[in-house]
Amino acid sequence: MNNSDIQARTKSFNDFLEIISALRSPDGCPWDKEQTPRSLREHLLEETYETVEAIGDDDPKHVQEELGDVLLLISMIAQIYSETGDFNFKDVLDEISAKLVRRHPHVFGDQQILDVDEVLKNWDKIKIDVEGRNQNDSVLDGIPGSFPPLEKSYKIQKKAAKQGFDWPDINGPKNKIFEEIEEIEEAVTKGCQNDIESEIGDLLFSVVNYSRHLGVDPTLALGRTNSKFEKRFRHVETKMNEDGIAMAPDNIEVMDRYWDSAKREMPS
Repeated sequence: MNNSDIQARTKSFNDFLEIISALRSPDGCPWDKEQTPRSLREHLLEETYETVEAIGDDDPKHVQEELGDVLLLISMIAQIYSETGDFNFKDVLDEISAKLVRRHPHVFGDQQILDVDEVLKNWDKIKIDVEGRNQNDSVLDGIPGSFPPLEKSYKIQKKAAKQGFDWPDINGPKNKIFEEIEEIEEAVTKGCQNDIESEIGDLLFSVVNYSRHLGVDPTLALGRTNSKFEKRFRHVETKMNEDGIAMAPDNIEVMDRYWDSAKREMPS
């Protein structure tokens, strides 16, 4: 990267931070001035998910927009902490830069690493030996409690598998799915709602496990299916509205026809 590119990038970033500061100033925006790190948490999650969705849609322009929204929220939160004297955005950048250099001795030092598995093992070793982090009582201790259940399930399984606690092959989690379905049917027969809920949870956990063995992130997979269903259902609503037919159980055959047409027009 040449000097003119660096200068342009630096100016853009500084201009952006000045805008954030102005929004939080006494003469700034009433909404921005009243925000706190806690109040922005939900927005940060929402914009992150929208970014993931844009990437999944393979829409670079939309990805660019959503990355800007995520950066806005990160910068706003950092600005709020700088106002209380806890840290500023420079501190955030300095810390992550130092961490990246420290945890990549095979790039910024003379250490030789052959593959991705070795990189990950060395990463964990550096956290303990170099950064002085306490080794947790359990490998599961580092999983955030705030993770959504589906993502937490996936993370738990990955952590356990790294310790060798895993099915020897893909048949294990696949067969477990059928086993859990049978147990759900037994719980339904007994009529115990608590048992049904428990068995549904076991089934979802098993599907996540099967997904992991197939190399698929279940959160991304479910998000893709949600998006697909939403597009097709909107198609059905539009067609039913155009025909003046109510969305109702009595008209399920018509809805099914439009659903089939949506599947042909929107296969994925």
